[in-house]
Amino acid sequence: MVKMTPLFMFLVLSATKELFRGGCALCDSPSHEPVGVREGEMAVLQCPLPTMAGHMEGNLTLAWSNHSGPGELQEPAVWMSDDTLVILRVSPNHQGSYSCSLLNASGQPLSTAWFNITVFSGQCYTDMTVYPVTCYLRQSCEKLTCTSVSVPQNFTKHNYTWYKNCDTELPSDFGDGYLTSASEIDNGYYTCTSYYTYNSNLHDGQVFTLSRTTGRTVEEGSSPVMPKIIEPRDGEVIEVDMGSTVVVVCRAVLSSEFDNVYWMENRSFVEKNQKTLPVFYNVSQENDQASLVISQVSEEQLRNTYTCQLDYSSGNDKVSITFKQKSPPQFHFLVLGIVGVFVVTVVVVTVVYVKLKVDIILFLRDDLGWHHHNVSDGKRYDAFVLCYKSDTESGVSEEDRRQVEGVLEEEYGYSLCLYDRDVLPGDAVAEAVLGCIEQSRRLILVPSSLGLNPGQDSQYSLLTGLHAALVERQTWLILIQTESAPDSQVDLKLDSLPEALRLLAQSGHTVTWRGSHSKPLSSAFWKELRYRMPATTRRRPPKDERTIL
Repeated sequence: MVKMTPLFMFLVLSATKELFRGGCALCDSPSHEPVGVREGEMAVLQCPLPTMAGHMEGNLTLAWSNHSGPGELQEPAVWMSDDTLVILRVSPNHQGSYSCSLLNASGQPLSTAWFNITVFSGQCYTDMTVYPVTCYLRQSCEKLTCTSVSVPQNFTKHNYTWYKNCDTELPSDFGDGYLTSASEIDNGYYTCTSYYTYNSNLHDGQVFTLSRTTGRTVEEGSSPVMPKIIEPRDGEVIEVDMGSTVVVVCRAVLSSEFDNVYWMENRSFVEKNQKTLPVFYNVSQENDQASLVISQVSEEQLRNTYTCQLDYSSGNDKVSITFKQKSPPQFHFLVLGIVGVFVVTVVVVTVVYVKLKVDIILFLRDDLGWHHHNVSDGKRYDAFVLCYKSDTESGVSEEDRRQVEGVLEEEYGYSLCLYDRDVLPGDAVAEAVLGCIEQSRRLILVPSSLGLNPGQDSQYSLLTGLHAALVERQTWLILIQTESAPDSQVDLKLDSLPEALRLLAQSGHTVTWRGSHSKPLSSAFWKELRYRMPATTRRRPPKDERTIL
């Protein structure tokens, strides 16, 4: 008894059918499936025979053949699987006929499918490669398909680009080309070019392309509406805050008033308009929108899957979404930002203060009166102006010295002790000078080629008293030097002075007199001198840019 295998039954039934039609099922079909491919792109041929052979028993194999030339169907030019042939980069040499044959154990073909590849260049499409689509004015138009063949899993798709009429690249928000209301400007040829990499060491890093062109025609009229859900996207994950209220709108295109849109939670129906429930949905007046409402998001909602489903007369459409908790704010970035702003602020303030320290203190102290001047310190004078003997000719002239004294008293209201005015004739020089120093808050030393007294002994006694006053910190020292004097030393008779007095003299605050450049009241000399002086409670309003005449 002959064993009736599925293969035997298939061949018998097919042969019987063809006998009535005057043909043979195992004979090669004379028809060729046309395949148009742009030069340089991939050609993907899918054999229809394995689907039939998959249900058969026996040692059957599938073989691909090139009938157009000597080109061999092997890597690296092509890739083959059981039912798919991929030519990685098509050239004019690949144009012609190809076949896939189902072979028995002895290698004889049982059935053959034919393909005819046509290679074109220049234009991104030909009439034979265009898939026509008709849309209607002011009506929705279906999505455009990017690829029409199934690319094997050995190829990885990375991205794609849409072009209109070959030369205009469409923006990324073009998406899948769905139109809510078509217009005449939507007419044209839309080409989608997809980019793939082949998972093989022979083609590491190489990118291959595959294109599909759709011819969209927009005309007057109407078409039967295909119900579908427009939003949200299927598989969309929505970030939410725990405990917050979330509303997700499901919008659909309906074909009749009997179409129904609703929500499901896992496999259970969500109640409609039940606002007392933690999860419910509302429907718009046109019934084309169903809004899912979660009153307060909890862990349970994060574990569930929510499905918006559209039921219509000929079928249904549905999309599923899930929720996940929003990532907590990155506090360390916030802290780093705050610290960075604080550091920059401190640096800027420090730099500004260092550069404008004198101006700021003078403004706060003398203009706004923010000072702590102790009027009960027992001092009678703000400063004692004292000339000392200079060994060089770089001292301050008598005229300049009197001008400095006049500005301090008349313009800035300081109370000065002047030797030639406040010391009584006949008093001992050293004692008189020491008395003025003790009664003054500052001691201003002015170098002079004439000096205070011509006597060496008086000069020495004077400086000895100065040393005693400064050691006890009863009076602060201000040294005025000329621009030509060295910055590293004060023009005193240092060699003839005690070591302690020499160090005190060198540690005093120095203000440089630069002749005519120091005469304007806005000069650095007057700002620095006023900064070193104590605050005064009485002064005349300063005259901007006034110059000493």
